[in-house]
Amino acid sequence: MTQEEHCPVCNAEDMPEDMIDLADLPHSWVNTSRNECIKGATHVTAKYHGIELYDLTDEELFNMMKDVALCAKALKKVTGAVKINYEIHGNTIPHLHVHLYPRYMDDPFPGQPIDYNRKSDRLYEEGEYERFVEGMKQELSKLYHDID
Repeated sequence: MTQEEHCPVCNAEDMPEDMIDLADLPHSWVNTSRNECIKGATHVTAKYHGIELYDLTDEELFNMMKDVALCAKALKKVTGAVKINYEIHGNTIPHLHVHLYPRYMDDPFPGQPIDYNRKSDRLYEEGEYERFVEGMKQELSKLYHDID
């Protein structure tokens, strides 16, 4: 999967069933899932094939990280998080992507890293997930409109 011709992202293979697209940005795709380890967990996936940050050209890296920063800004506003954690793993899907985890004063991992193996489909109250998705779509659209 590390080679572009076998990469599930580059070959547009189906995403996990519960993934929802939030935005198609200039240099990345942004999505989320109801079944996460913390409310508001979001993924930013590079539109360029790369496994490591150093696989990208300087311009691709700058543009990808600009997308990540704007997504984090939107995520903090929409969720009211006190901090956003940025994680790059690539253990399951090696194509370069960044996990954005909003941190809250009362989150399930106080003073410790996110345990992404503790996923639950019961994180959100009724209608809360839908409000989060719509809020992220609106905020990302606004942020990208403002920088054009």
